[in-house]
Amino acid sequence: MLRIHFTSADVSRISVADGPDPLWEALLSLHLLQERDSSLVFGEWRRLVRKARPARVRLLLELAPPVGYSPDFLTPGRGDGDLGTLVDRMLSTPRRNLRDDLTHLVRERPVTPWTRSLASGDLGALEQLRMAMTTYYETAIGPYLTRMRTQIEADRTRRARALLDGGVDRLLSTLHPSARWDSPVLTVLQYTDQDLYLGGRGLVLLPSLFCRGHPITLKDDGRAPVLVYSITPSLGWLNATDPVAADPVAGLLGPTRATCLRACVQPRTTTDLARHGGISLSAASRQATALREAGLVATFRHRNMAHHQITALGIAVLNSELPV
Repeated sequence: MLRIHFTSADVSRISVADGPDPLWEALLSLHLLQERDSSLVFGEWRRLVRKARPARVRLLLELAPPVGYSPDFLTPGRGDGDLGTLVDRMLSTPRRNLRDDLTHLVRERPVTPWTRSLASGDLGALEQLRMAMTTYYETAIGPYLTRMRTQIEADRTRRARALLDGGVDRLLSTLHPSARWDSPVLTVLQYTDQDLYLGGRGLVLLPSLFCRGHPITLKDDGRAPVLVYSITPSLGWLNATDPVAADPVAGLLGPTRATCLRACVQPRTTTDLARHGGISLSAASRQATALREAGLVATFRHRNMAHHQITALGIAVLNSELPV
């Protein structure tokens, strides 16, 4: 079982992340993608993602087995960054940590040439990881991000109510059926035997749509403490339809580009677009360029920063008023 040991300083530094973490959701959804359970809630999502999954995503499956250990370096965030920031942080993992994480992984599964290259810090292998993770996120997470945020915000409301009604005791004791709070230790049953001493660092509780089963944390207790727990999404969170089919603008432009176009109703920097769309900075730049070349947004500079704003044609597209 997992035992998380709190000091009085840690109790006062508990927080709940305000949204989904891109890389945690990517990793946990990769686990779910390889399974068959939870079909009532995730079956349609699984079908859509398998249908659209690019070939390069296969590399990620070497790092994310459905059961057992997945390397800590894949999830450096605690709900505190956009995709681009977190991918950069992932690829900046110290080589020693990278090697240690992958050494632990290959104790449980066969080593592959690519995994070996990654463990050595090979720049080509790291770039392949960047491309695979970004592509997978844009396929499996990005199109559903708004719906995910809605579900997570509902869970945050429940957590806030628990805290107001019963303090930290109520918050931690109602986190998950497998969690037991006996101050100053939070125990998670059905977990690999592990002790995590917070030592005044506090704890971020990270709600996750794709986490199934008991709460989880990193194996390396030297990294920033986080406890990822599953929320209970509504059965209709995906509305049992492809989001593109329900959104004609997404059908025309693609879901990510449609999200970026809608964001540009107000002037947005490229960084704003990345954050709004849950994509990397380079992907946001490509989306802005494509929208500008199509005449749907205009780009202007203000205080040495590029801003993108929707044009009359872009508004017509959103309003489905394209001229015949």
